[in-house]
Amino acid sequence: MGSLFSPVLFLMAMFPAILAIDIGIPGLQCQCPKPCEIDLHYYLHQFRARTDPKSNEDFIVSGTNAAGFGTTIVHDWSLTTGPNATDTIVGHAQGFHMQAAQTSTIWYTTHNIIFQDRFAGSTLQVMGIIDGAELTANGGEWSIIGGTGKFVKASGIVTVKAIKTEFVEWVRELNIKVSYAPENSSSGYGYNGYDGCN
Repeated sequence: MGSLFSPVLFLMAMFPAILAIDIGIPGLQCQCPKPCEIDLHYYLHQFRARTDPKSNEDFIVSGTNAAGFGTTIVHDWSLTTGPNATDTIVGHAQGFHMQAAQTSTIWYTTHNIIFQDRFAGSTLQVMGIIDGAELTANGGEWSIIGGTGKFVKASGIVTVKAIKTEFVEWVRELNIKVSYAPENSSSGYGYNGYDGCN
């Protein structure tokens, strides 16, 4: 029994490596295409809560300690093609930001970027922090953790740089690098029946 057990154990241990070998048999190679990738460049406009009639955010909860810990603000920030609020609106970042630190200014933010341009009907789910890094030369970063429509199975990163920091309005430059599942004609989106990155 010991002599049979050793070869079986060896084969079980080697099975993943055997599966990974490309043996050139048609139909056994992975039919999974690479994800689509796209770089987008937009500007995000925040008109701060209760500072202006154009305000696109509002307080839900006000924190009571000195740092405003727990303050929660819902937002509907506009996304444009240029740095001016009057430039073409291509979507909105709808979600909230919350003061998440007790002794410093660190805001946790999460929102859906809802497109109304060539990606109308699609969204990106974004989360990250606003901690002052956006004021540096390298900028801050937010994570792309999902998407819908064109951006099914999305992942990626948003580099965020504040280019205008007035009391009433903040403007952030966004460089969005996103990977997503390619479209297919048979089931809408995903990897089966791959038609390409349209």
